[in-house]
Amino acid sequence: MIIQQINIKNFFRFYGQCPPITCQINGGKNVTIIRGDNGIGKTTLLNAFYWCMYGDVLQPLYLEKLLNELAEYELAEGETTDVVVEIIFVDRGMEYTARRRRFYKRRGDEVVQLGIEDFSITYQKENGNLEPVPDPDSFFENIIPYNLRGFFFFDGERIDRLAKIDGRDEIKQAILDVLGHTRLEALTEHFQKLESDLTREQRRYLSGSEQELADQYEALTTERQTTETKLTEVRVEIKYANDNIREIRRFLDTHSSEIIKALEHDRSSVEQLITALDTAIFKANKDLTTLATRDFKNYLISGCFGNVFAYLEAKRQKGELPSDIKEQFINDLIASGECICGRPLLPDTPEYELVLKKKLSAGRDELDSAYHKLTAYIKHQQGEVLQFFTRYHALVIEIETNEKQKEARQRRLAEISNELKNSDIDEIKIKEATRDKLEADKINYLREEQKLELRLVELNKKIDEVNKEIQNMQVKGEQAAVVKKRRDMVSSLLSLNQEVRDYFLNATRYNLDQYIRKVFDSLKEKPYRFARLTDEFVLEITNDLENAEDRRILSTGERQVASLAFIASLVSYAREKAEDGLISDFNGGDFPIVMDSAFGNLSTRHKENVAREISTLASQVIVIVSDENWSPVVEENLMPRANAVYSIIDDKEKDQTCGEHSLIRRVQ
Repeated sequence: MIIQQINIKNFFRFYGQCPPITCQINGGKNVTIIRGDNGIGKTTLLNAFYWCMYGDVLQPLYLEKLLNELAEYELAEGETTDVVVEIIFVDRGMEYTARRRRFYKRRGDEVVQLGIEDFSITYQKENGNLEPVPDPDSFFENIIPYNLRGFFFFDGERIDRLAKIDGRDEIKQAILDVLGHTRLEALTEHFQKLESDLTREQRRYLSGSEQELADQYEALTTERQTTETKLTEVRVEIKYANDNIREIRRFLDTHSSEIIKALEHDRSSVEQLITALDTAIFKANKDLTTLATRDFKNYLISGCFGNVFAYLEAKRQKGELPSDIKEQFINDLIASGECICGRPLLPDTPEYELVLKKKLSAGRDELDSAYHKLTAYIKHQQGEVLQFFTRYHALVIEIETNEKQKEARQRRLAEISNELKNSDIDEIKIKEATRDKLEADKINYLREEQKLELRLVELNKKIDEVNKEIQNMQVKGEQAAVVKKRRDMVSSLLSLNQEVRDYFLNATRYNLDQYIRKVFDSLKEKPYRFARLTDEFVLEITNDLENAEDRRILSTGERQVASLAFIASLVSYAREKAEDGLISDFNGGDFPIVMDSAFGNLSTRHKENVAREISTLASQVIVIVSDENWSPVVEENLMPRANAVYSIIDDKEKDQTCGEHSLIRRVQ
């Protein structure tokens, strides 16, 4: 999907019919730049893509306010107007035009929407005629599914959430979505239902005790289905809480009051410190557990080390350990029938008996190996034991110190929250109170999620056990044998389907991990930083690729760059997936990146790297950037890759008191 043009009319801040924004790719220039001051429509423009393609918008915009205020104000009694967003794009060699439209009419003091929203997609046939797409509402689900839209059309300042621990589920879900996992999930549900139906049918041919086993299986699978439903609902609530907390933080962070912005910035910094302390506390507790479980037993038996070592040393001095001659060597001499001095070794001869007697004192390889390992272990542990309590007390002090620092930071968070709750601005009070409730709800939902996940693990284990018992049951009768055979086959297919799903998920995670590392290397500011996507689907930055424990607390800019690397890897994967031929809901394709606030939280070096490399992340890039962040380093590195530059400006010719409105102008 390559965007050719976008046309906008009366959409939120954009008054009247705006000039078309053309985004065609010419040669190596694949970037379209749209500039504007903060607060005059940059985010609105990003939402124009959302509304046209999917019929909704993101906060702080609301569909109830869709019609431009000035256009609404100018409507005379009985007059009508419309809101239109039209996107012309090419996908797989075919040109399409997607248009979403709403009609409005003034009736007295009110302007009301007429009828339902109109949405159509047309394409041009070979004869030049336009043909409508039969089912436009599901069209984009087959190109960029709704669940994936935020990875192709996104706010650059908000994608840093992917590099936070709570971004793990979003990353995993995105990978499942690009795999087109819903067909595999649908197969799983189908096989599970079929397995349950066949279990009930098989029950008719079972004895009393065997019927109880079938009933147990049905009860367990029913509970699993109920638990999975509850887990889905809880995760929806967690996502809702996270989304709303992010919106409140964004509202506070961009508020006109410098005091409010400073408090929110302070809170963000304190939360990062608490995260760093939690990491340090976790590591120290892990080291303490290892010390107490592994090393303490050595401390308890350390009194025996001296005696054992003295015994082994006496054996060494006598030449008994390690042995100077091996039992295998003697066996080889006897088997060859000749001594090393050249004499024959024949049974019942003095030479034979002498060599055979030597075998009694010969050593074995395993005994000598054990001697070397034991002496080395004792020498090492004698040194370790002396340091046991020194290391133990150091870890305890480190944990206590970090806990106290964490408590101090948590008190500071409470102070910040109280200051915001006691603000003179009512809206701030409401936002902070709402945030508190959302945080409390989130904690409860996370606990519930953990309990449900543990219960699912237990249920799946029990279901597997009961299923194996049912499969091992002997049935009598031809019909019973047919039912059992069908049930066993369905069970095997269910297991195979899960194995296929897990295989593709892990293989894709590995491939994305490799691409993320490559992209991050081209964007990073510090040469010793490395990105990786872990087995747990956590996007991490380390100073050492080989050390899994070397996690780093990231600046906002580093999180944004790491998240951008993940998105670029998805875009690349989508492009490759279009050619793999696998059955999937998501067919993949060559997709654009439309990015708002691309440079807001980045350092100068990061801005330079992102501006230079952003054109390589996708076949087409549309960058929406504030004038504030349009620095010389951004301009110098981005302009050589730009095909067109547009500016969003306030309409100075019309009175803004009757509704704020912006215009779009091409400047290059």
